[in-house]
Amino acid sequence: MRCCLLLFAACLSAQTPPAIEQADAAFRSGDLDRAVTLARQVVARDPGAVHAHMILGVVAAQQQLWPAAEKYFQTVIRLAPADPNGYFYLGQAALYQQKWEPAARYFTQALDRKFPDPDRALVELALALHEFGRPQQALDAVAKIQAPSAQSHAVAAFALGALSRPAPALEAIGKAIELDPSSPDYWEFLITTRISVDQTPAALADAIRAQKLFPDSPDIQYLFAVASYYVAESPLTPLALRNLREAEPDSPRVLLVEGLLHRKQGRTPQATEAFTRAAAQGVPDAHLLLGILHKEQGDYQAAEREYMEAERLNPRNGQVLLELGKLFLARGQLDQALDRLQKAEQLMPAAAAVHYQLGLLYRRLGQNDKAERHLRLSQQQP
Repeated sequence: MRCCLLLFAACLSAQTPPAIEQADAAFRSGDLDRAVTLARQVVARDPGAVHAHMILGVVAAQQQLWPAAEKYFQTVIRLAPADPNGYFYLGQAALYQQKWEPAARYFTQALDRKFPDPDRALVELALALHEFGRPQQALDAVAKIQAPSAQSHAVAAFALGALSRPAPALEAIGKAIELDPSSPDYWEFLITTRISVDQTPAALADAIRAQKLFPDSPDIQYLFAVASYYVAESPLTPLALRNLREAEPDSPRVLLVEGLLHRKQGRTPQATEAFTRAAAQGVPDAHLLLGILHKEQGDYQAAEREYMEAERLNPRNGQVLLELGKLFLARGQLDQALDRLQKAEQLMPAAAAVHYQLGLLYRRLGQNDKAERHLRLSQQQP
């Protein structure tokens, strides 16, 4: 799950009593203990002091004291139901706790009440909707943003990825990285998406840049290794393995990368053993690689088992869908082959291998016009 950092800041009224002014000054200077003490004194004298409850809620949220923060913000919206700020901060508290549906509801209520920074609220709403499994609604929210930011482009990319629209997703995450190259999450999405749609040379180029930017990130170093493996002429897999061992020495992903190196150097038994151990320890990518090895060794039943598990773990991985389509086609299970290959084409529209397999499949189905079109496309792809 990708979740935004909370940027809590007190929304203060223009005219405030001196005690609140002191609490505000303490808050802004970072003296949170004094801010809380002063705000509590105000609440003790006047339980209806909205601004004091807001300060207490913001401080509690910064300290991740979520029940207390939610209690104070709930008090704010009870005392001032037309004020959007309490709803917005309730939304952020819910978002940070991965309570996606309440977060989306509170951000919507803040926007309905004319929150003063609508772009910020829309980004947070879009993220909550995406994580809640509403990618199209997330895109609708992003479309309303007046001044797009790196974060808004990134949320759009995540939603587009969830909708199996990799080309615009890659365009959107590229814009996010251009505006803010300092987020490893953005680079991870970029590299992972490129690998899944068979843009492996571009994935490796991006991974080389990213591993220099984030040398201590295990996720980036792992993707560097995977991208290097899929580019046959790349000599960088040993370097990527060394980097991952340094960044994450006890991770089962090290086993998978060891398997990649064995595989690249022609040591199939050692690669199979490493992938099997990685899969047993929960590394999702190991299942696709095991499936490929089992198929090459003629064990189609084991290959199908691994491919199906890989598909279950990531149903939008074009490579997995292509391998399943090829397997079902070889077995004569044409309906299942067509289902997987059509999905693979949606995810990898420029992949020659997908068009070639579709050409073979449509020929067996007696749909010669479609067969010829896909076979021509397979010859046109780089």
